[in-house]
Amino acid sequence: MKNLCFFSEMKLFQDQGPVNSFIQKETEYNKAKVINYLKSGKKIASCPRKAIDCVTGTQISDSFSLHTDGEYCWGDFLVYHLEKYNIGLPRDFLKKINA
Repeated sequence: MKNLCFFSEMKLFQDQGPVNSFIQKETEYNKAKVINYLKSGKKIASCPRKAIDCVTGTQISDSFSLHTDGEYCWGDFLVYHLEKYNIGLPRDFLKKINA
């Protein structure tokens, strides 16, 4: 399974780098379509650990969940970051969901 945007600030099992390395001036994809796709993923695990805004360090939730589409895996905190910031996503993922 391919992990999607596990920012180092979350200090999780998969560290793909700091959130600032993902932030862009503008997104090259349909943000609403990507968010809807991520929200429709199958929940595969929940963690009672705090989720944070990786830019500001403030707590956004008392827990978080991991989701999948069978190929990619992401935390629900990714949706928060996409709604608030312009996060760059892998081209192969965007191509897969036609965003």
